[in-house]
Amino acid sequence: MRILILSEHEKVRSSNVLKLFLRLRKQLVRWEMAQAIDAVHAPSKIRWLLLGIVFMSCLIAYLDRVNLSVCATFIMEDMKFDRVQLGYAMSAFFAAYALTQIPGGILAERWGIRKNGAFAMFWWSLFTFLTPHAWGFASFVVVRFLFGLGEGPLYPNNGFFFAKWFSSKEKAIANSWMSAGTLLGPALGPPLTVFLVTHTSWHWAFYVFGLAGFIATALWWIYARDTPAEHPKINDAELLLITEQTNIQDAVSEATKKIKTPWGKFLKNHRFWAIGFQYMANNYITFLFMSWVPLYLQQSRGVSFTQMGALAGLPFLAAAISTVLTSILSDKLVRMGKSKMLTRSAFGFFGMSGCAVFLYFATQVDTVAQNIILLSLSYGFLGFNLTAAWAACQDIGGKYGGTVATWMNFWGTIAGVAAPVLTALFVDWVGWENAFVISTAIVGSGALTWLVINPDKKLVED
Repeated sequence: MRILILSEHEKVRSSNVLKLFLRLRKQLVRWEMAQAIDAVHAPSKIRWLLLGIVFMSCLIAYLDRVNLSVCATFIMEDMKFDRVQLGYAMSAFFAAYALTQIPGGILAERWGIRKNGAFAMFWWSLFTFLTPHAWGFASFVVVRFLFGLGEGPLYPNNGFFFAKWFSSKEKAIANSWMSAGTLLGPALGPPLTVFLVTHTSWHWAFYVFGLAGFIATALWWIYARDTPAEHPKINDAELLLITEQTNIQDAVSEATKKIKTPWGKFLKNHRFWAIGFQYMANNYITFLFMSWVPLYLQQSRGVSFTQMGALAGLPFLAAAISTVLTSILSDKLVRMGKSKMLTRSAFGFFGMSGCAVFLYFATQVDTVAQNIILLSLSYGFLGFNLTAAWAACQDIGGKYGGTVATWMNFWGTIAGVAAPVLTALFVDWVGWENAFVISTAIVGSGALTWLVINPDKKLVED
């Protein structure tokens, strides 16, 4: 009898276990169905795929620029020109680059970002590849000028890409990845170029980087579209997220809307000029580092060519890290409702001021280790400004953010024209260290412009 009761008890317990199992299985099926539904309605990631290609193209663009400064001693020896002539060759690139800033923005509006971006990448990659085939100073200047004509439209095109493809809450992080590409290029460029030069010749640095540019061109042409609404792989959820609309009809209308830039109103606004001036000061330092730090380390600090390859990229690596971290913090503060005077202007002022202070101290120390640490801190602080500047273009520009970015980058290229030649002349007149001290005054003046930019207010109300 006891065994029978125990058996019945076991049956009841088994029945309860079975019921619990069936209930859990039913809940699991419901959870899997909910996950499947969420996957269907979750935003697609097309904008991040395109941002990855933009990052890649910016990295390659800056690899193509920095390889000239790394190969400077070999090029000057082979082509029989001096440091000031090399400065003129560098400035030829930036002169062409400056000339195509505004036209590059106009073409992005007229042709669309897909065609304009692909044409620019193909053009500059072609003349990167052809650089070793120059046969003297004059032809070298011409090739660098034509190279600059191709790279010029890149950043105006990117400005329109960010304006069309990212919401206001994602603009800082999106812009930071573009800036990270421009900084990782010079960070990786010296060791990669030194490796290629050491194992082949300086010519192969241009061949390899030119080929990389052709690959980026193909990827952009295959995957990019002018607006989110035109992309065949984007879903409604991502389109609504990008355009910050609540229904798909308004999202499509917003994504495909054509705009006409109110240049007259912009040119009368002092903040429009201020954002250009701060970036001119920013880029004077950028092109000082990019064009001359490799040669400075060899001639003033006595490092070898191989050591230079390991050291010259460290300031750009520091700036790449600070740019990404700053963008994450900046976007988080914006989402918390903080003023953009804090998240943009304060970051920009802090970054440029820190850059000036550490650059000055870098000229005052004796050892190579101290010098490279302070140079890295200096340019690392400039990463704060890069995040602030590109995000502020979208803040004050609104739907005209691409145009404001084009304008800002145009003034940045003016510094690119001036910095290589002026630095070479300053070095001849007052020496390497004093030439760097002079540049601290330039970046310091740029910091002051953040006091009037005011990213909380658009230049023209939508």
